[in-house]
Amino acid sequence: MKSTVHRRAFIAATTIAIPSIAIAGRLPRQGSMEQMDFHDLMKQIGKSYKAMRSPMRSLDTEDQWETASFYANEMTILLAQAIAAAEQVDIASQSKSDYDGDKEAYANALRNNLADTAIATLTLSKALWNKDSDTAKSTFGKLRLARNDGHAQFQEDD
Repeated sequence: MKSTVHRRAFIAATTIAIPSIAIAGRLPRQGSMEQMDFHDLMKQIGKSYKAMRSPMRSLDTEDQWETASFYANEMTILLAQAIAAAEQVDIASQSKSDYDGDKEAYANALRNNLADTAIATLTLSKALWNKDSDTAKSTFGKLRLARNDGHAQFQEDD
């Protein structure tokens, strides 16, 4: 990909990222043909996160900065969509005692976790576009911890 493509993608992503979070609650509900699959969204977020690792290692070139910011914005959008689809998730076995069968409370806790992560990806994007290497690398490290914590609480063991 050319850097122009990344710039255009960044503009498009930031143009829709905040409105996506705002309208997430107005997206089609379960049972609708247009319903997004939570697990597919999470897989896409994971792919973006993994693709981001390589450019985040050095941030030596303009292309690495732009590529990393593209993935940060993509993750923000996907996280906003996952917030809307959180009611699809069943209570993970490791969290059953914490929620005592209250699927609504579980979905709200999941939404809060996803929203916090979306805020972190926006912070990461901002740091990348401002070429603030220290903040970018620190925030990227925090994303890994957030992912691990989220998986520990919300991901069902296979």
